[in-house]
Amino acid sequence: MKLLSLERWAEERYEEPPQIGTLRKWARNGNIYPPPEKEGTEYKVRPDAIFIRPNKYCKTVNTNQSRYPLKGRLIERIIDGEAGKV
Repeated sequence: MKLLSLERWAEERYEEPPQIGTLRKWARNGNIYPPPEKEGTEYKVRPDAIFIRPNKYCKTVNTNQSRYPLKGRLIERIIDGEAGKV
């Protein structure tokens, strides 16, 4: 798969692409997935890479992927504030 520069990736993803400083900050902080590769002095990104918002967390726990389903359900109840005994 051919890698794109940060500027080219941003042009394809956004109508008004962010400044190069912002794009580099996203790359350094891990806000782009899959993570960009640094080649020399610039970052290269896969064309299908996405931006991950650092302040957007998932509130629910998927019990199918949980190692301990009952414990996952307890965490969901605590997060949602449900009253009741365990």
